Amino acid sequence: MRFFAFLLPALLAGCAVAGAPVLSLVPLAEFPPALSESSGLAPWGDGFVSHNDSGNTAELVLFDTTGGGLRRLPVPVPNRDWEDIARAGPHLYLADTGNNGGRRRDLRLYRLSLAEQGVTRVDILPLRYEEQRHFAPPRHQHNFDAEALAWVEGELWLLTKRWLDQYSSLYVVPAGKDEGALAERQRFNPRMLVTGADYDAASHTLLLVGYERRWLGRRAFVWLYPVRDGRIDESAGQRWGLEWTGQFEAIALGADGHLYLTREGRGPQLFRSQAALAELLP
Repeated sequence: MRFFAFLLPALLAGCAVAGAPVLSLVPLAEFPPALSESSGLAPWGDGFVSHNDSGNTAELVLFDTTGGGLRRLPVPVPNRDWEDIARAGPHLYLADTGNNGGRRRDLRLYRLSLAEQGVTRVDILPLRYEEQRHFAPPRHQHNFDAEALAWVEGELWLLTKRWLDQYSSLYVVPAGKDEGALAERQRFNPRMLVTGADYDAASHTLLLVGYERRWLGRRAFVWLYPVRDGRIDESAGQRWGLEWTGQFEAIALGADGHLYLTREGRGPQLFRSQAALAELLP
């Protein structure tokens, strides 16, 4: 039995990269309980800002590139189900858009200001989907969950986690006042549940992380998509399988040019890609 206990993780790790080249990751840290369910990640200063998802304290957590130096900052808005965070100049946009049950009518983004003295709320951006008509589906049997947010060429991009088909829909959220229901700009097929996003303006590359809809040996992936004329160039996207399995929830490009990822669960929770983004692009 002991042999198989050691063999099973190795077999699962091998399955995790089936059908895609391997993106090697360097495990950096296991977070303390204050950040045990890191769900969003954005560059901030020389490190990152993150947060937990539903059922946790309403706060942002700052840390350096090793996962150390944690600093917790209360946020003056409720944490219904925070799923991702994106930086746009001096502001942070926090996506309270988790919707596993498909029943929420209070989806929103918060625009925040982060300074040495703390976090202040600047604005609330309510969200609703033009295509959604039904608000009582069975859990995980709908396409209106969203866990990925990125600032892309002057626009806020919200990418959905489509439970029914593992596609993703791209919605553009007006950064100002409420302009009505969101209409789908584009639908694409990453063959995974999208859980985190970031954007590299220098290379015009959208970074996505997610995992397959399965429970045992959950396989995780990263996509690198060129962005052209306000759309994802799906045909030129690159898919990388992660050598670590699990529920990877967030991705961000560090100041050192490497990809940083967080995941929930036991063991290491903060990772850095061994290769820099520039080495991964064609």
